[in-house]
Order: sequence, then structure tokens, then C-alpha cells
Amino acid sequence: MRKGEPAVGSGESYRVELLEKREGMLRNLGVKFDTMASMGRVAEDDQAQISHEEFISLQRSSLDYLQLRLVDEALTRLGAGTFGKCQACGESIAGKRLRALPWARYCLSCQDSVGEEMDRLWRTEGRAGTLRN
Repeated sequence: MRKGEPAVGSGESYRVELLEKREGMLRNLGVKFDTMASMGRVAEDDQAQISHEEFISLQRSSLDYLQLRLVDEALTRLGAGTFGKCQACGESIAGKRLRALPWARYCLSCQDSVGEEMDRLWRTEGRAGTLRN
């Protein structure tokens, strides 16, 4: 698909897919926290293993929350009529990309540029520099 061509698919089909993804993510996050809460107190000998598992779980939850935020932003763009438009250059995002990542913010060429900028920030400012919005 060339830049500027409209994205393939209807807004309603993307809305359904995004809402299903959002519902599944919220359900999954709820299960993770319910599991952690139900563990209660543990023996001191088991604490190190559980602390490591909690750390991994929290890292995964952080990534899940980030993806949930991207899904919510895509739903907002659908409502605003800007879904499928690159947030950097304003051109249409390829339908193939939207089918793979319906929460995509950028076309492929702009995503490459954004990725390079994030890599540069990571190297110069550390992790916190890439997480600011």
C-alpha cells in the first residue's frame, strides 16, 4: 500500500476488535491481581521466589497497562474520526499494519523514526526519558 491510500477495513470492525482486545486485557489483569491477593502470607523461605515472581508479574502487568492505554487511545481516535491516520505525518496508515496492530499510532516510516528517537533517548537519558509523554 502506498502512502496516502485509505486504510482497508471499516471503522466498526476495528472498534469491535479493539473492544474485544480491551475486554480480554482487563479480564487478564484482574485475574493476575486476584491471584496475587489470594496468596496471603508465605513462609520466609519462600519469600525470595515469590518476590521474584511478583517482580516478573508486575513487569508484565506494566506492559499490559501500556498496551491497554494504546487500545484506549485507538478507540478515542475512532470516535474522533482520526483512526488510521499517522500521528506524525498525517498520512493514512497501511491497512495491513492496522489489521496486525489496530492500535498503531504511526505509519511504518514514521514508526521507524520514532523508534530511532526512542533508542537515542534511551542511550542518552536512560529509561525514564523514553516513558515521558
